[in-house]
Amino acid sequence: MSNPFRSLNFMALLLAGALALSLGLNGFLLHNRAPAAADYEDVQETEADLRLTQRLLARCQADHHQQDSLLALRSAPPVILPTATAAAQ
Repeated sequence: MSNPFRSLNFMALLLAGALALSLGLNGFLLHNRAPAAADYEDVQETEADLRLTQRLLARCQADHHQQDSLLALRSAPPVILPTATAAAQ
């Protein structure tokens, strides 16, 4: 009867060890994280570059869409080329 209790104790001990290791590692990583305020100017500069790039991309896409629309209005009908089966008949 002591064998099932022994395996249950072992599993509980493994679970407690894994939990303690996880908590310790998470605490260490959170404690050693660099402060975010030091890079605030870099973040602002990067965001400004991102916004500018997004605006330029949107303008480029709009111009390209307008050019595609104009080309669709002027496009000539497709030329149908004879195929080998049509020539054989």
